[in-house]
Amino acid sequence: MDWLNEDQRALRDMAANFARKELEPIANQIDIDEHTPDELVEKAAALGLYGLYTSPEYGGSGADLVSVCVVSEELAKASPSFAGMLTVQMVLCPKAVEILGTEEQKQRILTAHASGERLMAYSQSEPAGAANIGSHLTRIVPDDDTPAGGYRIDGAKLFCTQGTAKTFLVMAKTKDRGGNEGYGCAIVETEDEGFEVAHYEDKLGWRGTNTGPISFNNVRLEAGDILGDILTGGFSHRAANHANLLAHVATSIGCAQGLFDKTMDYVQQRRLYGRDMAELQPIGYWLAEAHAKITACRALLYDTVRQFEAGTVAPEAGNICKAFIGETIFEVCVKLLQMWGGSGIMNSTGVNRYMRDARAKCVAEGATEMHYAIIANQLLHNQPTLVPSNIVKAAAS
Repeated sequence: MDWLNEDQRALRDMAANFARKELEPIANQIDIDEHTPDELVEKAAALGLYGLYTSPEYGGSGADLVSVCVVSEELAKASPSFAGMLTVQMVLCPKAVEILGTEEQKQRILTAHASGERLMAYSQSEPAGAANIGSHLTRIVPDDDTPAGGYRIDGAKLFCTQGTAKTFLVMAKTKDRGGNEGYGCAIVETEDEGFEVAHYEDKLGWRGTNTGPISFNNVRLEAGDILGDILTGGFSHRAANHANLLAHVATSIGCAQGLFDKTMDYVQQRRLYGRDMAELQPIGYWLAEAHAKITACRALLYDTVRQFEAGTVAPEAGNICKAFIGETIFEVCVKLLQMWGGSGIMNSTGVNRYMRDARAKCVAEGATEMHYAIIANQLLHNQPTLVPSNIVKAAAS
């Protein structure tokens, strides 16, 4: 990636150094314990990673998306789990607030978030459907008992990646005081009465992140807890979602690259059947194929990222990257792990987590099939999302 500018190279080197010194030594233990140590979160905050994509006026660095993806990829080489959690903190949550928020909300939330003082989580999926928000049951409605024109939220969400989050951005069906319905976003704090974070799930991959259901039982919200317009806020931060998809894809590429690097070292050191393993013909082919696919995926991603930065990206480009690269990377990781034989099955070697994390990444941030459905909808009907038409009309009214 010789085309990176000086600032982007500096961020890449910083992330690579952090991954090597801080992440790599404990990455396998993070997977086994299903826990990211608080001190690691604090060290990432001290480097300014949480505010990397946030504007300087709100305590961030104002870096471009290329830089964010480069950092995400480097971190994922050591721990795809940690990198996946961090992309939500770097991109999706803060950028949604920056796009939708009032000046007061930005100052209150983003400054604390950029310093690592108050991390965020994003919650949309529900038991009745993920992308199909027409089936969602969580509701934000006016509440006459809340002062200054407030609201209340009731319902439940699934698969919320929480980490050490204190502030939650919650997507839900909405109704304004005029009876109009739409889809909006609420800011919910962990200390809000009626809000509950339930048990954490035991997952195949991404085991270093805390994922689980959350629920809202008559949680009262002030008017300032609604992010953006009450009827359209859930639709109005597509740029944040698009950027987050691309950063998430960067962690998939880093995942494969990390396993590839470890596999290269392994096959060059091991003797098999009385010969150096690297001399066995299938091994060379498999490594070449993996290298070619990783290189092609990286080219597709960063070409799309640069189009995104230039404002010329196609509506479905992020979905294409997420679906195609995600599945390709998983196939690469399966083949790379096969070269480890029985050692690859053992958790002690710390390599099978790459394959498991790659599989999890094909589901996290939207399953592959959902993204291909969105692409098909765009191709056939020129519609960039799968939002039901009645919700779109209500939100636009």
